[in-house]
Amino acid sequence: MTTREHSAELAVQWIEAWIRFDMDWLRSHLAPDFVHVSPFGRFEGRDTYLAAVEPMARKSVMELEVLDVVASGSQAVVRFENRTPNGVVETCDWVRVESDLIQEIRSFYDTALVRETLSAAEQRSLEGSG
Repeated sequence: MTTREHSAELAVQWIEAWIRFDMDWLRSHLAPDFVHVSPFGRFEGRDTYLAAVEPMARKSVMELEVLDVVASGSQAVVRFENRTPNGVVETCDWVRVESDLIQEIRSFYDTALVRETLSAAEQRSLEGSG
């Protein structure tokens, strides 16, 4: 398998893990110093990210559907739909892989429907570290 194919595979598996809420897969495939950047903010560290995001994802993610994947070298972009209780949010995640682990993800989406699902306190907990 080429580096490009492996990056694409991990990007899709990332979404599939969230579909199943497979926290074991996420813990074993995200680098310990994993970085996630989204419209809500920046999280540094796999455990910090998962502790903040898992409870809110359980509330705001009803279903995910992968639409497209594009990969080049150790990077891939997966475009998917997130069906929230308030409607569909189209999202793109740029995924960077190093040493067979997901090192970084940058997510791009409109937060309006997600924010409608979460309380103000829950939204603040997703604001990351900057």
